[in-house]
Amino acid sequence: MSPSPSTPSSTTCAPRSGTRCSSFRRRRSSRRSGLTRRSWKRSTEKLPVLVPIDEMARFVAGYGWLEGKEARDVAREIADDLQRRGLLFRAADYTHRYPECWRCHEEIVFRVADEWFISMDDLRPKLIDAAAKVTWLPPAAGRRMQNWLQNMGDWNISRKRYWGLPLPFYTCANGHFFVLGSEEELRERARAGLEKLRELHRPWIDDVIVRCPECAADSKRVKEVGDCWLDAGVVPFSTLDWLHDRAYWEQWFPADYIVEMVEQVRLWFYSQLFFSVVLTGEAPYRVCQSFQPMLAAPGQEFHKSGGNMVDSYEACELVGADSLRWLFARQDLQEIMYFGWAPLEEFKRKLLVLWNTYSFFVTYANLDDFDPTERPVPPADRPLMDRWLLSALARLVAQSRAALDAYDARSALFSIEAFWDDLSTWYLRRNRARFWKERSHRDSLAAYQTLFEALTTLTGLIAPVMPFLAEDMYQGLVRGAVPQAEASVHHTAYPLERPERLDEDLERRMRAARRVVELGRAARSSAGVKTRTPLGKLIVVFDAQDRDRGQLDERSELADIVKDELNVKSVEIRDRAEGLVKETVKPDLKVLGPKLGKDLPRVRQALAEGRYERRDGTIAVEGFVLADTEVLVSHEGVAGHAVARDAGATVALETKLTAELELEGLARELAHHLNNMRKEAGLEISDRIALRYAGPIATALERHRDFVAEESLATSVRPGLAGRGHAWRGTLNGVAGELEIEKDPSARPAR
Repeated sequence: MSPSPSTPSSTTCAPRSGTRCSSFRRRRSSRRSGLTRRSWKRSTEKLPVLVPIDEMARFVAGYGWLEGKEARDVAREIADDLQRRGLLFRAADYTHRYPECWRCHEEIVFRVADEWFISMDDLRPKLIDAAAKVTWLPPAAGRRMQNWLQNMGDWNISRKRYWGLPLPFYTCANGHFFVLGSEEELRERARAGLEKLRELHRPWIDDVIVRCPECAADSKRVKEVGDCWLDAGVVPFSTLDWLHDRAYWEQWFPADYIVEMVEQVRLWFYSQLFFSVVLTGEAPYRVCQSFQPMLAAPGQEFHKSGGNMVDSYEACELVGADSLRWLFARQDLQEIMYFGWAPLEEFKRKLLVLWNTYSFFVTYANLDDFDPTERPVPPADRPLMDRWLLSALARLVAQSRAALDAYDARSALFSIEAFWDDLSTWYLRRNRARFWKERSHRDSLAAYQTLFEALTTLTGLIAPVMPFLAEDMYQGLVRGAVPQAEASVHHTAYPLERPERLDEDLERRMRAARRVVELGRAARSSAGVKTRTPLGKLIVVFDAQDRDRGQLDERSELADIVKDELNVKSVEIRDRAEGLVKETVKPDLKVLGPKLGKDLPRVRQALAEGRYERRDGTIAVEGFVLADTEVLVSHEGVAGHAVARDAGATVALETKLTAELELEGLARELAHHLNNMRKEAGLEISDRIALRYAGPIATALERHRDFVAEESLATSVRPGLAGRGHAWRGTLNGVAGELEIEKDPSARPAR
């Protein structure tokens, strides 16, 4: 390393924008190698370096009438002077952007000064090679680093500030230049000033006089302080005591993973890389992840002066720290993040689904005195829905571990969200009755154990991102119920994979069943038939090439689930949809109008009458071949059927209602209404009731007495009103009736 000249500037602050006369400036520079101190000149032209202003932005002696004037105030005067001398081509006022101080917003005046640089020519290929061995996430960050390393200039490491990291460069009275390498060396060479050294920063260190290692003359430090990224870049060494305990440092170097915003590619990531390559020849990190900045929706920077600054503490109070953490963790790292309250409120509603599932379990587990340490029912002996959930849970754990091992938190979080939604809206909804109806202890135990395992595993999966919610759930699920349990979820291991639980065939068949259920709901909706009204038959057709063809057997347990979910008496699987669906094809007028011209009416009529032929994804009609994108295709059920279709499956519901089906539908409506009455009456979920009734509604109650009693936890269902309890009068499904319910104090509370 050797001192020699270099360039750019110190700055002086001065109105943010305004009127200025145009002027011309020439900037010339030179290239040297090693540690250098540069002047602002170009060696090939041998021009003198002119510094017309001092540190207060006032013109110095030698500049005539400008001497003593502030550089920010003389634009007009200079223009006038040029005009008097006949040298002004044109003067005009215009408003333009201008550099400003980020703190006080005054204009910055540039001033030529000497600065210290590190030459990068010899280091560049070594840095590029080391960076290429790092795993960059996303990969675009690695390309950004390569671009920076290939095109960066020499590193300007000095700053002219009153306080800061001192550059350890010294020059003695005889002109010898040297560098101190540690605090110990500073204290060893010091001759005076150590008693004033409060800390290793300027200005206190400037009072320390040291001995020159070459001639023993007094030596003083240069006045400049270092770029803050010098200090930040040496972190992998300074924090691990590299100077004094190399063995300890080797245990932790290089770092497995670091993460920061993408702008750190040319700042912190780069400065660390620089020091590490210089000292060790390798990168200081194995995996380096970056993310885009966050803006206020719809795309503004956060500023206190702009009135859109969001205090993080206030945000945590409003929506919860866990919600913020989860929402940010699932962002696409390559996209700018936009902060808004609406997405947070939406996520809170989604999170409530998980919390309600947890609350349901805790409520009924306490009522039933569920013991999580009881001998488990073997998974193979549990019902199909339990086995499906355990398989889905095992898959979730495997996916989450793989995603986090690849530093892909986003994928893991979306998978976890999808699972807890399935847990609530499919598994728990299909199995609620197993937690409160009097059935076999073994079946109830299997349900409790399955849901317990799902919830406790979820607490472990979400703990790294939602630590507070995970801890609350863990304390409620495990801490008070399992002897010798860890004190905190954060003391437990991340959930382990259970490959023996995976049942891909069951998951495929369940996926097919759920697909049919969704289509069946759509068909009911299109026909305006409520789900509580039973229908006679559901007909299912999978296209020949559809992935779910053959996955659903009409005599299987899954078919029973479909029947119960859609409230139909039977399910029929067919190979073809003929006789069920009427296809309607209409021309897309915006597309075919210009194409067919006068032939459009003829083609339109033929399509309406069904005089066309399908050929390999096209439609042949009246001598024309039309692509699917040129027509509008819809499907309607034939008379007596409600139809729904997706890309490869069709379902048709027989919509004809018999008197018996209507009566059963009324009974289901009654059960639903009675549970609403229980809530209105303020009854506990375990309270048994006495039910009394009167009116035409009696037929449905008498025909389906056991069903209504079981669903509403009624110990007695009797005709005739007593004039007490919680009463209702009205109509259900067009049938009039009166109801009374009251708590039965003599009955044992439901489990």
